[in-house]
Amino acid sequence: MGSKSIFSQIDKQYSNLSKTFKLIADFVKDNYSIIPFLSIKELKEKIGVSTASITRFSQHMGFKGYPDLQKEIQGIVEKEIVPMREVKHFIESSDDKNILQETIDSNIKILQATYSDELYENFNKAIEFITKSRKVYILGCRSTYTVAYYLGFMLQGFMENIEFINPGHQDFSNKLAYVRKNDVLIAISFSQYTKFTSDITKFFKDNGNKIIAITDSYSSPIAIKANTTLLAKNATNTFSFVSAMTILNALIVKLGKIDKEKTLEKLKNQEKIAIDSGIYS
Repeated sequence: MGSKSIFSQIDKQYSNLSKTFKLIADFVKDNYSIIPFLSIKELKEKIGVSTASITRFSQHMGFKGYPDLQKEIQGIVEKEIVPMREVKHFIESSDDKNILQETIDSNIKILQATYSDELYENFNKAIEFITKSRKVYILGCRSTYTVAYYLGFMLQGFMENIEFINPGHQDFSNKLAYVRKNDVLIAISFSQYTKFTSDITKFFKDNGNKIIAITDSYSSPIAIKANTTLLAKNATNTFSFVSAMTILNALIVKLGKIDKEKTLEKLKNQEKIAIDSGIYS
């Protein structure tokens, strides 16, 4: 299958899958972290389908059979547990004199591991969702609040349809009352995942809206509800969001380039207003 993962194939083909294949697809996507440990018979019992159906599903997704599908998912799971190994190594071996260098090196490794063909494909899908939407809602809580706020602040510089859902304000329920089918949600959440973000994402999913998840795992509560997921690994040992911020910056630049002249004109006007208002010293 190469660089395109099972999750990309599921998302791309889901609407045309049979009822049985959808059952298998849903289970695989929601519980993929245990797939490497399940035999085809064990998987059959958990889903309630035949082994033949699982084999046919695997072949339909581009694999020779279930073992190859299982191997693909095992590779994804192994990549996800690497950061946890790095935490242990960091605690055991870190020297205070080198902590700045180690932090920089850690972030470089995270960035180098971030890009993939699948991320590029999902990134373009996210751009399409945003450009076709009536309104873009942005959501993030606790540690990801500042990340979400940054995205919203930057996009509001040249887009008029940006709405920020602030968990600290009681008026968020009023905002949700005006959500329409052609609106899109950008939800940002990293482990530990907040219930508020998951609940709001579910609201948008139940409403039939497109959802863009920016998260650290395909099994995160927002990823399993999303139409496309931009996987941004956390530099867990330094609690850095460098990967997420890089993806957000790419989104901002890409969206700004769609109508370059209009974007530059709006940014110029905003800068003039800021200077005239004495915002900058």
